Amino acid sequence: MRFETNIQRRMASRNKMCLAVDNDYKGKKVLDIGCSYGWFEKLVDAKEIVGIELVEKDFKDAKKEVKSSKDKKITFMQGDVLNLDFPKDIFDRVVMFDVIEHVPKGKEKEAINQIKKVLKSEGKLVISTPARNFTKFLDPAWYFGHRHYTIDEVKDMLGADFVVEKAVIRGKFYDILGLLLFYPFKWFLNSEIPFKEWFDRKRDKEYLKDKGGVVTLYVVARKKQNERR
Repeated sequence: MRFETNIQRRMASRNKMCLAVDNDYKGKKVLDIGCSYGWFEKLVDAKEIVGIELVEKDFKDAKKEVKSSKDKKITFMQGDVLNLDFPKDIFDRVVMFDVIEHVPKGKEKEAINQIKKVLKSEGKLVISTPARNFTKFLDPAWYFGHRHYTIDEVKDMLGADFVVEKAVIRGKFYDILGLLLFYPFKWFLNSEIPFKEWFDRKRDKEYLKDKGGVVTLYVVARKKQNERR
């Protein structure tokens, strides 16, 4: 089966958990940093979503597949988390799924400060990122600089202006095995992994039904109320 980037094929268990860990978007204005192929924009019920990517070609498929409706305004645009060109305190929610580990090393806190600037008082930031433990040695991308984080490291990154409301880790054996297969089949064969649907069912259970895990860290943090001047 040929590898494809459409939402139906690429909607993974870890993406589904992104929605399960916090799904309070109705009536809200949301910034999606690293929107990729637009799965979040298509599936989430929000008043307005702005999806940004550093390179415009990275979301060309999203522009084709995901459209605004009378109840949901969707905009895709080029943008950099290190330079968010939006007014202050404009978004009710900011989501950043599998992105912080790709920010230039040492710039994570700078990215969080940019998010803090555009996020409303009492607004929420939702992050997913690889969890740092023994699994980093099983991640082929880790050997090329793909970073993993502990819960404490993410809390430190967020700083005193955020209150962490939820922090969970999900994904176990089948997710690890699926990831090990993913890279060679995608990059060398341009193909989906063997028995993908079977793996997807196993990974759905690991992420959405089982408690605990070792692969992906999810953090929901609330921006503290702005101080009165």
